[in-house]
Amino acid sequence: MESWVAAFILAALGLGMAQVVAAARFRARILRLAARLHDTPATRDIEDRLPPIVADFARRAGAEPGAGLRVATFAQDGELRLRQGGRFAPTVAWQVVALGRAGFLWDARQSLGPVETLRVIDAFVAAEGVLEARLFGSVPVARLSGRELTLGEAFRYLAELPWAPDAILGNPDLVWRVTGSDRVEVRLATQAGTARVTFTFDANGDVTGMEAKDRPARDGSGRMTRLDWRGRFGDYRQIGPRRLPEYGEVGYDWPGLGYEPYFRGRIRDYHVAP
Repeated sequence: MESWVAAFILAALGLGMAQVVAAARFRARILRLAARLHDTPATRDIEDRLPPIVADFARRAGAEPGAGLRVATFAQDGELRLRQGGRFAPTVAWQVVALGRAGFLWDARQSLGPVETLRVIDAFVAAEGVLEARLFGSVPVARLSGRELTLGEAFRYLAELPWAPDAILGNPDLVWRVTGSDRVEVRLATQAGTARVTFTFDANGDVTGMEAKDRPARDGSGRMTRLDWRGRFGDYRQIGPRRLPEYGEVGYDWPGLGYEPYFRGRIRDYHVAP
């Protein structure tokens, strides 16, 4: 009996140590991805290429053309559901957004009390998409890559530009086109195809809506498909050095079911850095 107990304890200790090591390696991978974003080119002055409504939006946010910034970072408090029709779960996240070239890293966590139950990274780094999830920060449950994911992440970078006004004024890879009195399309060419997102502006010149056609996504069975995608922004206020929409929400238009959001949250602790 004593030998069995000792063997059980040793096995438990070994498993615990393995999880600690795996979690540490995952954290190191996240930090390496973030470091690559910090090494991207700085913003340039491209204001003369922008439609006036877009340039005005970025300037009112506090962005300045040619400021030589590389990244914006911020925290999020929100809710995320991992599948169509699923329950929302409280989620906190840290995000890094490249400003002079397309790229981002979203490091999100869900917890039960003091225990971290799930950690997810969603990223677009060096023109490639990455999606990885781990239980307890150590046990792999999903790791995706490939052309469809890369294109989907390019869509996400564009959709979140209201949270990165310095990229609007300073990322030369973005191409803007007015499509209506209050609507502007932005597009980004990638090795996996071209992502296009349309923003809607209100009477004050603030972005309130986002929509896109045919974004790569997974259906209820986990198969890749293309879905229309949309979201909204609101509650503009000063967050750190920028005037930004504190609230954001995004979801898919499911055939026959309509719009269903899968993430909604608020940002805080906003910073920009050269």
